[in-house]
Amino acid sequence: MRFPFERLTAVCREEGILSLIDGAHGIGQIPLDLGRLQPDFFTSNCHKWLFVPRSCCVLYVPERHQHLIRTTVPTSWGYIPAPGGPKTSPSIMKSDDPSKTPFESLFEFVATNDDTPYLCVPAALKFRNEICGGEERIYTYLETLANEAADLLAAALNTEVLQEPTAKKRAQSQLRRCGMATVQLPIAIQGSPEPVKPSYLLLPADQVAATINWFQTTLAYKYGTFVPVFAHGNSLWTRLSAQVYLEISDFAWLAGVLKEMCGELKKRQGDMDQRLQ
Repeated sequence: MRFPFERLTAVCREEGILSLIDGAHGIGQIPLDLGRLQPDFFTSNCHKWLFVPRSCCVLYVPERHQHLIRTTVPTSWGYIPAPGGPKTSPSIMKSDDPSKTPFESLFEFVATNDDTPYLCVPAALKFRNEICGGEERIYTYLETLANEAADLLAAALNTEVLQEPTAKKRAQSQLRRCGMATVQLPIAIQGSPEPVKPSYLLLPADQVAATINWFQTTLAYKYGTFVPVFAHGNSLWTRLSAQVYLEISDFAWLAGVLKEMCGELKKRQGDMDQRLQ
């Protein structure tokens, strides 16, 4: 589900509020123009969608705010003392390059961090451009596949895709303009005031956590795959992620797996109800 971060960032700027975008799934999945967006702080993981090894992250801080960032985690050689605070010993790892700012030196050498993933970024960008056809082609493929897969899964389970209530068609949804989609499972949580379809399994609230764990472990150990299952509102949902190495047939297979698992869960619940009668 795509959050309207562009509009919210603009509102924060108008209201004099600092903006921090936790764009963990952003870079490599959707177009990003930080020069136009102008957030106060921005982070995104390169190892999620940019085809870079773990762990590799982008931290964007405009020059106007770099004085606020005085240390890394863990604190290392580039630590910047607070104004008026006690001075530290000169760093033996500090660069002699006078053109580098304290902010650049801060992140240049961080304890025993493995810098290998960062060195892979140029190769990842080259792969995306030369093998995958470029950023725009990747973004288009991811969004198209995620939405087609979500519609397919919802139809197979007789449920719905999470989107704005006012969006009658997929093309009208702003929340679905990305390479991920959220689909409802035919499992409702008992006690919710919202109406549910008669075909849905009614799950006692105290069984939600165990049921989610059963989905996750069964998907991994029996079917050799994984999609997150979680509770939201009065139902259980699953999140789909497209990728350049996936096709719609992969999600058709997943739809069959989830339909089979939901049927098994419904049968187990029915057997339990009979024993209690």
